[in-house]
Amino acid sequence: MAELTRRMASLSDVQGIWGLLRQVSSDIPFKVEDELQQESLLSELMACCTSGLSPVLVDNEKGIVGALLARRDDFEWGFRNSEAIHVAYAAVAPAVREDKVFPALLGELQDKKVPLLASVKNGEQLGFAAALGELGFTHEVKAESGWGDLYQWTPPASVHN
Repeated sequence: MAELTRRMASLSDVQGIWGLLRQVSSDIPFKVEDELQQESLLSELMACCTSGLSPVLVDNEKGIVGALLARRDDFEWGFRNSEAIHVAYAAVAPAVREDKVFPALLGELQDKKVPLLASVKNGEQLGFAAALGELGFTHEVKAESGWGDLYQWTPPASVHN
């Protein structure tokens, strides 16, 4: 097993994450050949890489093998003044899928002790929904449009003595 390093993505990671997304596009899923879907995903990728909230896993060769595209949730921020984070996409390279990648990446966000939202696209084949359930996320909404499902995690209330 390769040694994996966890860190937050930056703008310099756009190309590496884009390569990973294209590699696992059928598992996410998104249609690589659809220019509109590419444009939408690239816009989200840019926003997430500059948010300081998108954890990535890097292998020994400094290649990105896992990523959560995350940023402040616009609705929660704008209407509720909440610091909730929304994970819009998750991607994991085939070589590391059995290495508890999702718990490592999500743990990075759960450590922030703010509400987390995660979108799971219809047809997702990476096991992201199962990983969310194992980490205490609850299924909130099934999208009727076919876009995907929304999961939520709320940090435990702190105990003051």
